[in-house]
Amino acid sequence: MKKMKLKRWGLLVMAAISLSGVTTAVTAPVQAHAATFKLAKAKAAVAMNADTGKVVWSKAGNTARPIASVSKIMTLYLTLAKVNGKQSNWNHKVKITSRGLVSMSRSAACGGFKFKLGHKYTVKQLYDAAFLDSSNNAAIALGQWVSGSNAKFIKKMNAQAKAWKLGKAHFVSASGLENSDLQYYGYRYGTANANMVSAKDVALIARHLITDYPRVLTDGQAGSKKVDGQLCYNYNNLLAGRKYYQASLNVDGLKTGYTPLAGYCFVGTGQMAGKHRIITVVLHDEDEFTETRSLMNYAYQLAGMDA
Repeated sequence: MKKMKLKRWGLLVMAAISLSGVTTAVTAPVQAHAATFKLAKAKAAVAMNADTGKVVWSKAGNTARPIASVSKIMTLYLTLAKVNGKQSNWNHKVKITSRGLVSMSRSAACGGFKFKLGHKYTVKQLYDAAFLDSSNNAAIALGQWVSGSNAKFIKKMNAQAKAWKLGKAHFVSASGLENSDLQYYGYRYGTANANMVSAKDVALIARHLITDYPRVLTDGQAGSKKVDGQLCYNYNNLLAGRKYYQASLNVDGLKTGYTPLAGYCFVGTGQMAGKHRIITVVLHDEDEFTETRSLMNYAYQLAGMDA
């Protein structure tokens, strides 16, 4: 689900809580300082050096949790793998024949990009809608294009997670919606209710996406974009010009997520001058952009982030 369209879920708040489950690979003086760093609301979080894959800070980072639309980074990865740089694949037209996907697009809570039954959308249009506007029906349509069916695509998601040795990642949906919602549209899959992935494994998926398909860092900086006549709005509020922007962090991605079960989730990335690129993940948060910004700034104080 997307922010702003779900204002009924309330305003973000921030309150300090005690830090627990912290793991760092730094010198003793910095470890002592780490004890004073606190995140307010995230139930799980990690900061990772994107260049080395090393986790520099973690809170419950190995605990699998529902991740909502952050799941779409795996869908984007598999889509880009099939596109493989070919313009013909970007221009390939996908015909919408599922009444479930059309119905989903009309739901304020579960939809997003408005589908017309029988209408054809290019893969690029579906990619933009899924990435920028976090459209759930567009993500499902992409998965069906990649693998031929929703079920086959979800199996592909899990196979990719296994190939990457992500022991705390299991998928039941291409979009991040839970089965409790998907069942009304004919897209329930598996026995679990939600995609369950640890913060560390989310960061690793993001690292593969950024490394193998760096175009996402350019694509993901668009604040909004017209797609088939519809405005797709990017809800990453750490981008330039947005409320939580900090120039020195140079945030250029990556993906938001929200469901009532998962809470507010965000995987962010940026690169401070003279430093390694960072990937941060916060799960089940209530102030995800403030916390991400704080975590990024803190992580850049730790050993191992200098380029």
